[in-house]
Amino acid sequence: MDKWPHVALAAGGLILADQLTKLAVWRYLAPVRRIEIIPDFFDLTFVLNTGVAFGFMAGTSSALRTALLAGTALLALGVIIFFIVKTRAEERLFLWGLALITGGAVGNLIDRFRLGAVIDFLDFFIGPYHWPAFNLADSGVTAGVGLILLHFWKNR
Repeated sequence: MDKWPHVALAAGGLILADQLTKLAVWRYLAPVRRIEIIPDFFDLTFVLNTGVAFGFMAGTSSALRTALLAGTALLALGVIIFFIVKTRAEERLFLWGLALITGGAVGNLIDRFRLGAVIDFLDFFIGPYHWPAFNLADSGVTAGVGLILLHFWKNR
């Protein structure tokens, strides 16, 4: 089995879904900022995240922040592609995990270059406990890490 079509499908599918949802969010959600979906649990909320996870580095100058975050993402993508090349096609969980991390990183990198920030919109909370807003790219990275952990657990 050739691994590259599967990797390209997973990464490309995530990038496409991420960018299409962010386009819809930009067009329809940005003007209203927030739509309550499930009261006291889930909203769609327009957020332009200039930082990284949980707003880290949001106060850093725009040019420096974009250069550092883009450079880090490109370096990480290089490492991930190295692992994809070295991984056997039979190690599907590991490859799918790497592909989802790649797709998520590229999805957010597109936002960084295009907007200088990442569009987040999935907003979960329970009472006073609030998880920072995130997007499909972030979800893909998280799912990818989960698949890699599952791969290592199954092959320990």
